[in-house]
This record gives sequence, C-alpha cells and structure tokens, in this order.
Amino acid sequence: MLQDLWINNIAVIESAAIAFGDGLNVLSGETGAGKSIIIDALSAVLGERTSKELIRTGTEKAQVSAVFIQTGKNVDKILNELDIPKNDDNTLLVSRVISLDGRNSCKINDCPVTVTTLKTLGKELISIHGQHDSQNLLNPECHYKYLDALGDHEELFLQYLDRYTAYSELYRKFKALSQNEEEKQKRIEFLRFEINEIESAGVRPGEYDELCDRRDLYRNSEKVIGGLRDALALLSDSDETDGIVNAMFEASKAVEKSAAHYEPASKLASSLLDIAYALEEKKNEIEQTIYDCEFDPAKLAEVEERISFLFRLKAKYGESESDILDYLAKSKDELDTLLNMNISKDEIESQLEKDREVLLDLAARLTSARKHAASEFEVRIKHELAFLDMPNVEISTKFERCKLNPTGADVIEFLISPNPGEALKPLAKIASGGELSRIMLAIQNVLSSRDNVGTMIFDEIDTGVSGSAAEKIAKSLKNVSKNRQVICVTHSAQVASYADRHFLITKEVKEEKTYTRVDPLDRQGRINEVARIIGGVNVTELQIKSAEEMIDSASV
Repeated sequence: MLQDLWINNIAVIESAAIAFGDGLNVLSGETGAGKSIIIDALSAVLGERTSKELIRTGTEKAQVSAVFIQTGKNVDKILNELDIPKNDDNTLLVSRVISLDGRNSCKINDCPVTVTTLKTLGKELISIHGQHDSQNLLNPECHYKYLDALGDHEELFLQYLDRYTAYSELYRKFKALSQNEEEKQKRIEFLRFEINEIESAGVRPGEYDELCDRRDLYRNSEKVIGGLRDALALLSDSDETDGIVNAMFEASKAVEKSAAHYEPASKLASSLLDIAYALEEKKNEIEQTIYDCEFDPAKLAEVEERISFLFRLKAKYGESESDILDYLAKSKDELDTLLNMNISKDEIESQLEKDREVLLDLAARLTSARKHAASEFEVRIKHELAFLDMPNVEISTKFERCKLNPTGADVIEFLISPNPGEALKPLAKIASGGELSRIMLAIQNVLSSRDNVGTMIFDEIDTGVSGSAAEKIAKSLKNVSKNRQVICVTHSAQVASYADRHFLITKEVKEEKTYTRVDPLDRQGRINEVARIIGGVNVTELQIKSAEEMIDSASV
C-alpha cells in the first residue's frame, strides 16, 4: 500500500507531500490543476518511461519518492533477489531523480538500481488504470491479455512464446539455406560490404553527440579563448603592471613583515599565500584550457566530415550508434550462417517439422485455456455491468483462427451489444465513452481477484458518466477499496462523496510562475468540494446541502 508520496519540481508541482490511507483515496480539482501530473509522478517512480520535459521549468532536476507498507510476498521475493534489505520499520522507500542531462538516479531503500529494475518492482506495487487501458480495450490485439490474466495463463503463454521464438529463428536459418546458390552469393557479398563499411568506420556509442559538442566548441572557440585570455591577462604580469597572482604573493610578503611586530598578521600572511598559490594554479589551468581550445581549422573540417559520414551511416543502418552496432552483429550472424552451414537443409527441415508439432500443441492448449477463460470472463463481466447500470449488455468473445504468431494461433476480439436487439459488434464501433469507462471498471473488478498488487489507481475512470451510473461506479470503487487501496482521480461528485480520504488539487500563479498544491480535506472541505463539482464556480446553499447529504449517505 502506498503510504506517502513526495513530489519535487514535477511540471507545475514545485513541492508536494501526500499521505495516502487505506480504502478509497480521491483526488479532485479544477481541470488543469495538475491531477494528471500526480499520476505522471507516480508512473515515474514506478519505473515507467518518462521525459525530461516533466522537469519543472527553471530547475535542473525533478525527484519523486514513495513509501510503501504491507508490500506482500512478490515484492519480498524481488528484494531478496536484489539483496536489498527492508527498512527497520518494514517500509519500502522507492525514489527516482530525473535530470535535464537525461540521467536517471533510481533507488530502492537507498540502494541504487536501474530503471528496468524499478519498473519490475513497480508492477508489484501499483497498477494504474486510465485512458491507456481504454485504448487497449479498443484494440483487439490486446484482448488476449485480459483472458490470460483471468485464467492465469502466464506460464503456458511464456512456454509457447519461447518455443515460437526458437522456431522462428530456426525457420530463418532454413530460409537462408533455401536460397539458391546465386542469391546466396549475392547476399554474402552484400553482407560483407555492409560489415566492412561499418567495421572500417570504427563506430562507437555516443560518438555522434560528442562530435557535435566538439564542433560547437570549435565554431565558438574565438569567443571561448577570448574570455579565457582576458582572465589570463588579469592574472599574469605585463610590461606595465603586475598581475593578480604576483600581486597576491607581494601582498603576502608585505603582511609577513608586519608579523614581526604583530603576531596575528602571520596567520593573515599565510592565508594570502595560500590564495596566491591557488590563483597561480588556476592561471596554469586557464593556460592549459586555452591551449586545448586552440585548433587548426582543418580539425573543424575533419569533425564535420565525420559527422556527415556518421549521419549517412545512421540513415542506412539505424538511428543511433548502438543501432548500427546491433545491425552489424545481426549481419555477422547471418553471414556466419551462410558461410558455415554445419547442418544440412534436410536436417533443419526435419527439426522444423518436429518443433512445429510441439508449437501447434502448445497453441491448441493456449486456445483451449483462453476459451475456457472467455466463458468465465463473459459471465462475470455481465454481472459487473448489470450493477453498473448496464443490465442488458451482451458480451461475447470472438475467436478466429490465424497463422502462428507471437501471441498464439487466434485473433481474439471482444464483441458487445449494449442494448436488446442490437447485433454484437466490436467495442470500438459501439461503446460510448461512458460505457467504455464502465466496461473498463468491470474488467478491473473481475481481474482484481487475480491481482496481488496492493494499490490500484483509476485515472478519471468515470469520464462521460453521470447520474445513477456514476453512483454505481462510486459504489464499485468503494467495494474494490475494501480489499486493497484505491486512488482515484475524479470529476464526479458521486465518486468524491464515497472517499475515505479526499485531496483537493489547486493551482495558483505567483510572480508569473504556476504552483500546484495538494491539500487533504476535512469534512467541511469535502462538502465544499463536492458542492463545487455539482455546481461549478457559483456554489449555492442548496448545493452545499446536497453535497452534505451525498457524503452522509455514502458513509452509511
């Protein structure tokens, strides 16, 4: 369960500390106040992909930290594998720092980890459901995932995927063997040309950016050197005057003379001497920097030529140096396959037949398991939707046989008929925004029984829903929160009235800068906020009374 969240310099949030509780935690506020930014911050600390654009304008870095309690066995297993101890109070501290230079610093209980590790742990701590889930629900290519989650097919699916990957690789080698000799020789020569071009280029990761930085330095070297020479002139002696360095040495000697008659002057003379030596060292550093920055114009031409060459390579082989090197490795592997065929085509073909039989058997088992899960899925979803004011919905799972692919041997798609007499059609063609939100919530309620994650976040799951349907969604969220922590971003008065903890997100502008605040609400604050959601800007006494009645009714 998420106990505390600290956000620093994320977008319009300069600093925020949120103490969540168990049950239903609600975040509300005006549109644009920054509610979604809190979800973005949580996603960042869970290891999801983020961008330096998230960093607050005018700052160098952003930081998010989260404290979790009662984290469960799966989290303990990951921590044991990473050899990361829990804190003395049995809490788990996760933090991430995002810098403008693109670097990320991730820690679990103050132990440095990678973003990938953070993401692996994050999946066991929080599940976030929002607009992205709705997009997946509208995409038939993702529908098999819901059935696999409900049926707990992960082990079977991974077994199939491993076999499919191995089969595909063997088939690729078989295709290479099947090429006629002339085509094979053409391919060999082409691969040799590409390999030679990349290897002779001596590409290394990060080189392109380094060259661009060096080009910028060369182009602006006169400005750089000019400033450095001005500083050196001040520090060094000239025909007319002593420089600062020599002046400091002379000042130290002068004060030392006073020490014979006034002891404290000795310490002052020593300090001045230290400063003189430090200045002399800096003068030497400036001289070396000037030397380093001076260049032959031919060097700039060399750098620009190398940049152009790398640009052409990237256009042919990949967007980055790493992509080019990956392409090189794959090309070498393919060339090796063509040149060193230690196994005959017939032997590979025989192995492919055996592997295909195994793969087809696994695919059939996966299909059978998914059809069984689909039957349970349809019944349970219909039950959930009936509670959510969609009692007449018919839902069916369409299985269409297809060629073997990384997900199995079927195209799976959910079909729906929201009203009696209407034909079953794909979700994308028939479900409204409000219906889609309720279907998504129904699915999450059904899958929650298989989900060991202690915290579920719903980001505006009530979009497009009002009236009794919103009331049902609120009750459903409240019901889910009895067994796990729920955090919900909402614009619905009904959902807000059921909150165990309610946070108000507000935005203000000070000195041409935007600041977002997150404040926990007491009872009166909750009443005022629910009334605002009901009535908008101009809240009436009647709306205040209605809000109070809604909150009291929800707490019964």
